[in-house]
Amino acid sequence: MKVNNELMVPLVKDIMTKKVIAFRFDFSLFDAIEAFNKYQISAAPVINEHSEVIGFLSESDSIRCIVNCIFYDENRNNTIDLIMNRNFQSAQPQWDIFELENFFVSKRIRVAPVVNQEKHLLGIVARKDILQSLEKILRKLVEHKKNLKEPDELQLREKIRMIIDFK
Repeated sequence: MKVNNELMVPLVKDIMTKKVIAFRFDFSLFDAIEAFNKYQISAAPVINEHSEVIGFLSESDSIRCIVNCIFYDENRNNTIDLIMNRNFQSAQPQWDIFELENFFVSKRIRVAPVVNQEKHLLGIVARKDILQSLEKILRKLVEHKKNLKEPDELQLREKIRMIIDFK
């Protein structure tokens, strides 16, 4: 979708992160926590052996599990498949950033995997990606407006001449 002659509204496929940290369903909770901390991410898709997204794991899911283990003295072998969210929401690559933001607001989420029809992982997209895109659009718009020429103010004599010539 064009905003003006120069500005295009980006699509999810244009702004998503294509190099994704993804977990296999048999990873341990400790593997996930280590990845969250090491790569400074807050959520990641969970994939099976066919690279199909089967779940989504967030820091919140991990914290909830750790708290249960600590305070209820549960000592389970916590693999991701036991704590991941199987009812996750995914974004579509052809959505524009405004559709994506509406999706995030309506689902009350901040990050989502991007998948194709076969549920294969294409990337991941977050609100920060929308904000970065909007910043680029805004900078281009400001630059565009700076480059517009101001119309010259006509002198009173020229204005009168135009009115007379118009009649």
